[in-house]
Amino acid sequence: MKLALKELSYYKLKYLLITAILFLLAFLVLFVTSLAQGLGQDNVSAIDHMKAEQYIIDKDADHQLTQSALSDKDKQLLTDYHIDLLAMQLLPLTNNLFVAAMYSETMPERTIVEGRMPKQADEIAVDESLQEKLKLNDTLTVKNKEDNKKKIKYRVTGFIAKEMYAHTPAAIVTKAGFEQFNPDVTPNAGFVQANDKAELSKLKDDLSDSEIITADELKKGIPSFEAEQMPLQLMVVFLFVISAIVISAFFYVITIQKTNEYGILKAIGMKNRKIALVILAEIMLITFIGVAAAIILTVVISMFLPATMPFYLNHNLVVILAGLFFVVSLIGAMMSLIKVIKIDPQVALGGE
Repeated sequence: MKLALKELSYYKLKYLLITAILFLLAFLVLFVTSLAQGLGQDNVSAIDHMKAEQYIIDKDADHQLTQSALSDKDKQLLTDYHIDLLAMQLLPLTNNLFVAAMYSETMPERTIVEGRMPKQADEIAVDESLQEKLKLNDTLTVKNKEDNKKKIKYRVTGFIAKEMYAHTPAAIVTKAGFEQFNPDVTPNAGFVQANDKAELSKLKDDLSDSEIITADELKKGIPSFEAEQMPLQLMVVFLFVISAIVISAFFYVITIQKTNEYGILKAIGMKNRKIALVILAEIMLITFIGVAAAIILTVVISMFLPATMPFYLNHNLVVILAGLFFVVSLIGAMMSLIKVIKIDPQVALGGE
C-alpha cells in the first residue's frame, strides 16, 4: 500500500484526471438512474405506499385502477372476506389542477411533509409537488359539470411525501369527504397485504366480475409506466456498458505503460504477488474516491431539487451501481495483471 501511495503522489496529475473521469462517469450513471427512478415513482408511488402484494380489480379495467369499479356482488364478497377496499377517483379542481382522490378505511400510514392528515369531510391532504401552488388551509373547489350550483370544497390540511399516480398528484380524503363527489364510495379495488393471503385461493373461485393481480401487474397497467421505464432503463444499461469499457481500457493502458517500471521491480526481486497488490491497491483507491465523490454529489443535489423534479435516489440501487463500478475496475485490473505477470525483466529493460 505504501508503494501504491508513493506512485499515486508522484503521478498525481495523471491519476487525478483518471479519478475525475471515473467520477463523472459514475455521477452520470447515478443521476440518470435516479431520474428514471423518479419518473417511475411519479407513476406508482401511490401504489407502493399501499404496501399490498395483490389487488382484486375489475376484469374489464385492463389493470388500470382509475378505470375499475367493483360490482356490488364482488364488493360484498370482499367485505365478507375482510379484504381492505380502496376507492380512487380523478378530480378536476380549480386553478387547472387534477388530483387522484383516495380513500380506504385501512389506509397505510403516509409520510407527512407539512401539516396533518384530514379528519373532517371538508379536509384533504395532497402530494408535496403541489406545495409550489398551494399552502396549508388553502381552499380547493371541485369542478362539477353535472351541477355547477353544487360547490364541493376542501381545505388543504397537509402535504404528503411522494404520493403520485400516473403523473397525477394523489390526495387523501376521509370517507365523508369522498362521499361528497361519490355518495356510494364505489371501491375501485381490494388490496391484500402480505400476511392476509390465506383466503385468496377460496376468494378467486367466488369472484364474478373481478380478478386477482399482483402489484407489479397493477403498475404495468398504467399506460405511461412501461412506455417511460423501458427506454430509460435501456439508456442506463448503455451508459454503464460504455462506462465499463472506458474504465477498463484506462486502467489497462495505464498499467501497460509502466511495463519498464514493473520489469525493474521484478529484476530487483519483487514478486508478482506484491506487484499485483500494488496495482489493485491503486485501482481500488482511485475507484473508491471517484465513486464516493459521485455518490456524495448526487445525494447533495437530491436534497436541493424541488418536489416537482422527478428524482428518486434508491439507496439499494446506489449500492448495487457502486459495487458494479468496483467489479468493472477489478476486471480492468485483472486484464492488465495478466500482462504484468508475463513481463520478462530482461526484455522490459531492453536486454536480449
